[in-house]
Amino acid sequence: MRKEILLLICFTLLGVVAWAQGQVGEKSTRYLLVLDDAQLDFGVKMNAVFALDDRAPLSANPHFQAMWNLVKLGASLEALLQGAAEPMSELEMGEEFGRNGYNKTVATFFLRYSFGESSDLQLQPQSIEIGASPGYFREGGGGMNLYFDYRYSFLKTRYGAGGGSLDRPFDYEVFLGLRTGFDWSFERSESEAGFFQFLNQEIERIALENEFTATQLIALQNLADDSKVLLPEDVGGRAFHIGPIAGIRLSRKLFSHGRIFAHGQIFYDLMDVSQGREGEVNRRSQHHAAVQMGIELAIGGEGRRTRSNFY
Repeated sequence: MRKEILLLICFTLLGVVAWAQGQVGEKSTRYLLVLDDAQLDFGVKMNAVFALDDRAPLSANPHFQAMWNLVKLGASLEALLQGAAEPMSELEMGEEFGRNGYNKTVATFFLRYSFGESSDLQLQPQSIEIGASPGYFREGGGGMNLYFDYRYSFLKTRYGAGGGSLDRPFDYEVFLGLRTGFDWSFERSESEAGFFQFLNQEIERIALENEFTATQLIALQNLADDSKVLLPEDVGGRAFHIGPIAGIRLSRKLFSHGRIFAHGQIFYDLMDVSQGREGEVNRRSQHHAAVQMGIELAIGGEGRRTRSNFY
């Protein structure tokens, strides 16, 4: 509910600014900040994020290893009590389980600084964007996700003389770039990740191979269930992530300083390659695809500074 109220307030404020700009006509080149060959935008967007890497090997979580060792100890004691040899082989720690838990939609506020083109008619080819949103790893929007993007548009709408100056239904930008950021959020998901089903299958295998009684099998299953206390409730994202981005952006001018846009991009977390997951505690990579729709308002550009009562 708070998110909806915040968005309503934000869109209302942007609408008021848009109306005010529509009243000034010849003053449409006035900005809060005067910039040379650059533009500064403030905006809000709905950001639908889809995890591309929602599974991780058991080796990513040492708590699973602790649980396995506890069950292994119990099985070994049962085997020794009936005169059997060591009953177990090592658990396959490469088995993958778990979910990122952040296929979700969040509201993101951002500042976008675009530069690199001297013509007022052309779209700026380079941009730097700073944004903040609720964290990706908790339902209900707990935590925070901050990012810093650099984008270079190697394909974009070009305007010029003659036919090139005609209005188009939308402008397009195809870009490559780099993202770095932090995510402070966690979500409960490990206990439902499929690991316990796998663990119970291994316990049944042990009992069958060593001819355990039903009582011994139940004792091992109870031991596995009790060992859940070793597993933290929450799983979360890497606090720091960095990697390449690529995507496409479609936009349309609504009024003198305002645009609506639709934006799609993918991100690959290089931290997942450089460090791997061995020895990490409850971490998932940030690989994801995102689809975004929003509105932005130019608060800085080439022109004149607005009067203090303009907004």
